[in-house]
Amino acid sequence: MFIRFVTLLIICKFYRGIIYYLSKDLQEKGNVMIRVLKQTPEGNSGLEILLDETICSGEILVDKQLLRKVGGINHYLQTKQKYELLIRIAFESPITFVEEKEREKEKEYVLLEDDEINKVQQDGWKTDCYVTGKYSQRLQEVGLLNTVIMSILEEAKVCEREEDTLNFLEQMIGRKESYWNIEEGSCPILIYEGEAICYNVLNVFAKQFGSALMQKGKKVIYFDCEKQPLNELTGYMGRHFQAIIGVQTYLFSVKLKDGIHYIHEYIYGPKFNFSFDHPIWMKKHLEQHYDDLYILTHDTNYVAFLNRYYKQKAILFPPAGIIETDPLDEGRIYDLTFVGTYGDYWREVLLIHQMERKKRFLANQFLLIMRKNPEYTAEKALDVVLKKRQIYLSDEEFLNLLYDFRRVIYCAMHYYRKQILCEILESGIRLDVFGNSWLNSPLRQYDNLVCHADVTVEESLEVWRKSKMSLNIMSWHKGGFTERMANIMLSGAVLVTDETTYLEGRYSDNDIIIFSLKNRKDLCLRIQKILNNDEMRHTMAEDAKKKTLERHTWNKRAEEFQKILEERTINKLHK
Repeated sequence: MFIRFVTLLIICKFYRGIIYYLSKDLQEKGNVMIRVLKQTPEGNSGLEILLDETICSGEILVDKQLLRKVGGINHYLQTKQKYELLIRIAFESPITFVEEKEREKEKEYVLLEDDEINKVQQDGWKTDCYVTGKYSQRLQEVGLLNTVIMSILEEAKVCEREEDTLNFLEQMIGRKESYWNIEEGSCPILIYEGEAICYNVLNVFAKQFGSALMQKGKKVIYFDCEKQPLNELTGYMGRHFQAIIGVQTYLFSVKLKDGIHYIHEYIYGPKFNFSFDHPIWMKKHLEQHYDDLYILTHDTNYVAFLNRYYKQKAILFPPAGIIETDPLDEGRIYDLTFVGTYGDYWREVLLIHQMERKKRFLANQFLLIMRKNPEYTAEKALDVVLKKRQIYLSDEEFLNLLYDFRRVIYCAMHYYRKQILCEILESGIRLDVFGNSWLNSPLRQYDNLVCHADVTVEESLEVWRKSKMSLNIMSWHKGGFTERMANIMLSGAVLVTDETTYLEGRYSDNDIIIFSLKNRKDLCLRIQKILNNDEMRHTMAEDAKKKTLERHTWNKRAEEFQKILEERTINKLHK
């Protein structure tokens, strides 16, 4: 008797759902109570909601922590996301809905709304098929799988899409690739941390990005490669993830004991590795290939470089800044600051001179071209050298040569860093630098150079909050944007930076000071002008901060990353 009743219920639920959506706009909204989801043993089970989706119709508030716990909203579903989510929650623990007028805790909740009727009519059947496939075993255990299948096919017959529905349903029940393409949308995100280099900046990125993803309702798992044994990584083999994220990590290069297969061939889900240096520095870790590996880089030129020389899928995805509360402006005790290391140009030159004769000659020419043409990317400068010498290399040979010359890039960077700082100091501007490397630098001869000890990432934020202006000199990223730039602007200080093509159309001289490495005649005058004009400085800082809040926070990056994941899945499903 129960089975016959359930069968009738299933057949009717689709039509009841349509009737609900059609009548929804006719309802009076003035005094409608909001329903808040609660977990209770006496509530509706996942099976009950699966069989009758009208149970969860209307607006519903769901606790954000509960949302994260079950993997968040599955945005890979084109419609009926709320229905699928509530089934997932209810299978964890039965749920009920408590009607409330007040929304005192609205910030702690996510509001779930019904889909538009046209979306449900067009794609709702796909969600029904997916849900049936996901819970097919449970439906089989209670003897309802065939009944649910027949009801889905009956609806398909009415809508004249029997063949498409049958094919899709078979894929879902059989757990084919298309099933996992959708299922990964509610799986956790795995983030690798633990490589404590550059004052732990990579781990800060990992934590900031992970926290922003959690704010978007994602479930995030961390693997600390410094604290956890590497063999524990094998525990993830066979599991699916919405994404596996590394921050300049070597883990994607780790092979199994057979020395042939990579461990991440068996950890399923799209893989993303941040790269914040020129890709030549990660050569050994970029030569492996997965179908679903993507490199996230902060420089438009590096996207092209990765595509051409490593045959890697690369995405422009700069790091973001950290939002902190600004102090009062009178707390800005530093005129101009620079948080960074001193690099010894002549030490790098000596390393070049230790190369064998033929390479030493080319390396010196490479350095000369970079010094004369600081607007060139490293790869363009090397290409110019080779063409002048009528040397023609394959992409592989070029890549290997650039790898051998990688220290030359630092050499050119150190050269210009010293030139710029000398000009600032000779103009009489007080410059506060942070880093122990400055204590033994030749720039100590200047009385207006004030040296401070090394600072952590968190301490550097405090420095910038106390700065009127702060200097950024790129590590030869000619089309890049860095977290240093974002953090300076978010702190309320005026950013002084060398030019990159990334800034074009995004920032201007009205927001920040942009200077050319090649032509710096008026740089010091521009800095002094702003230091002497508090109104101008405030206006520039506020304008830059506003733009950065709109474009370069980790919350913004989390939104962009979600879109990347959704577009990838849609493309795969269309295939």
